[in-house]
Amino acid sequence: MFTIEVIFVNPVRDPPMDTRERILAAALVVFARYGFRQSSMERLAEEAGLSRQALYRHFASKEELFAACVEDLHRSSLEASREAARAARAAGGDAADVLAARIEGRFGHLLARLAGSPHAEELLDESHRQCGPINAESKERFAGPSAPELARFLVAAADGIKTAVPAPGPQAFARDLARMVRMLVAGASAGAGKP
Repeated sequence: MFTIEVIFVNPVRDPPMDTRERILAAALVVFARYGFRQSSMERLAEEAGLSRQALYRHFASKEELFAACVEDLHRSSLEASREAARAARAAGGDAADVLAARIEGRFGHLLARLAGSPHAEELLDESHRQCGPINAESKERFAGPSAPELARFLVAAADGIKTAVPAPGPQAFARDLARMVRMLVAGASAGAGKP
């Protein structure tokens, strides 16, 4: 006689998290509940369902874990920003709508993660104090290329079009310039959202 084992998969349930994801999710809960100063590796391990020793195998200190949480929040806020921009474009929004959605997507995501925590101010201060380079890099990825940098590329590209052989006439130059500007701006916009 054969035994048949049936495994039911619940399609609504999220896939299981790996250990690092589980630790980061647990750490966000603990930091929001207790603040940075009152959080301990013991509390963090308990929330993640790990022993303290197992947690130390992944993160050498509470500060390192906090920095990983800040980095993960910035990553997910950039994803939220990109998704909000895509939704605004799909809804037929103009450039201002897309930009507003992108900014709201990023900061709305960050603020939603802090909402309800009596320690939000402490956590923001701690993030500024401990994670300056992480915060700066995230701002740079969000902002994309600077206006002077983009202008320099536009001028160089226009100069190249102007000196093309055979030299384009005024109408062809205007057409090529407009096309080139659209392509560079689109590329800059897409590049601004890359991690």
